[in-house]
Amino acid sequence: MNSSPAHTQPAVPAADSVSGTPDAPAWTGYVPGPDTLRAETDFAGTNFANPAFAETAFADGGSAPFSVAATGAAPSEWRDTTSAAIFGAQSTLAEPARIPLAPPPPLAENALFQSFVLLLAATYAMLLYRNLGDVRTLLGRISRDAATGKRFSEDPGGSGYSRFLNIATAIGLLFLGVAAVKYGDTLMPGRLAASIPQGAALIFSLLVSLASLGVAAYQTIAVRLAGALTLSQPFIAQLMLLKRTCFALGMILISPPLLLFALCPQGTGGVWFCIIAVELAAAAALYLKETLNLFLSKKVSILHWFLYLCTVEVFPVSLLWLLAVR
Repeated sequence: MNSSPAHTQPAVPAADSVSGTPDAPAWTGYVPGPDTLRAETDFAGTNFANPAFAETAFADGGSAPFSVAATGAAPSEWRDTTSAAIFGAQSTLAEPARIPLAPPPPLAENALFQSFVLLLAATYAMLLYRNLGDVRTLLGRISRDAATGKRFSEDPGGSGYSRFLNIATAIGLLFLGVAAVKYGDTLMPGRLAASIPQGAALIFSLLVSLASLGVAAYQTIAVRLAGALTLSQPFIAQLMLLKRTCFALGMILISPPLLLFALCPQGTGGVWFCIIAVELAAAAALYLKETLNLFLSKKVSILHWFLYLCTVEVFPVSLLWLLAVR
């Protein structure tokens, strides 16, 4: 079988280092240079361009400098060198490119938590659909004349409206847990988020809702005790109705942007957050105004109104905030 010209390697003429004849064929193999890491004395003074050496050294299919290692003979000399001697004096060490680790998924983007948010949104839509008349009554009371200071403390009558306020209050407490998880997720450091299990988002949301229920229970007990001591239970009943009404109104207005903000990816949804902040501030200002009008209509001094705010409204919330920060 004849070898094709494409598979033949012709010998190129090169100057022989010993004889100096330019027509001596040179073997195109490996020739150790001065920067070779291992120098073997067995090849010292050997002419690698000599055809006689090439036929014997490369007979096993290997390279000449490693033929001794292939036969099992130990190297006679090891020589250390530096990277500058091999790559040049201008060479520098380069750090290998490291693939950055994927950041932990945000707590608010957990599938279980988002399913709970969608279920809560469906419950909110069902509440509006089944109690559309009560929602109109609640929203219509905002535009009523506030001269008497009783527009939110007057019971429109009927057990259906009271049940609507109770359901709206319960949904609002669940929304508080969702808002706490989403807001805490935006402020939580990456290291702390990586150490928290992803399934803990829903548990944390329910714990916040339970804590909010505890605050509401404390406020109810505090005002009921104050009403029993001052023999002003009708006034306390109006105050509690005003509180439930304002809370239900805030829940109806704030829930749509809150749902959209909770479902936004991390780092987005700034517009919805600003809308929530504005609506929350408006609801708080409306509640303060209505409670002040109620206190003034009952000939109660502003000092008692200020004491009520500090003892019933501010104290439990600030206590929970301090416990959460610590």
